[in-house]
Amino acid sequence: MQTFNLTYSAFLFPAIPLMMLTFGNRWIAISKLIRQMHYDFLEKKKKRSDSASKYLTQIKILNLRLEYVKYMQLFSGLAFILNLFTILLGMIGSDISKYLFALALILFSFALIIFIIEINLSSKALKTHLEDLEEKEKSN
Repeated sequence: MQTFNLTYSAFLFPAIPLMMLTFGNRWIAISKLIRQMHYDFLEKKKKRSDSASKYLTQIKILNLRLEYVKYMQLFSGLAFILNLFTILLGMIGSDISKYLFALALILFSFALIIFIIEINLSSKALKTHLEDLEEKEKSN
C-alpha cells in the first residue's frame, strides 16, 4: 500500500486561498449588485412601475447566490485549516494526517460543487436580464 506523502497536501495549499479570493470577489460583486438593485427597486416602486415585480424575483435569486457563496467560503476555509493541520501533523509523522487531508479534499470538493451551482444560477439571472431587454426591444 502506498504511504501518504506530505507533498500531496502542499499541492492543495496554494489552491485553497486562491479559490477563497475568487469566492470573496463574487461576494463583493453580488453585494454591489444587490445595493444597486435595492436603490433601483425603490425608485421604480415610487414611480409605480410594472418592472418592480421583476426586481423582487432577481433579489430572491441574489439572496440564494449569497447563501451559496457563504457556504463556498465556509467549506474552503475549513479545507484550508484541515490542510494546515495535515502539514503540521505530517511533519510530526502522525498517521492522522492522511485522514485530515482526505477530509480537506472532500470539503474543498463541496466548495467547488457549490461554486458550479452558483455559476449556473448566475447564468440564469443574466439570462433574465437579457429576456427583459428583448421584451423591451419588441415593445418598441
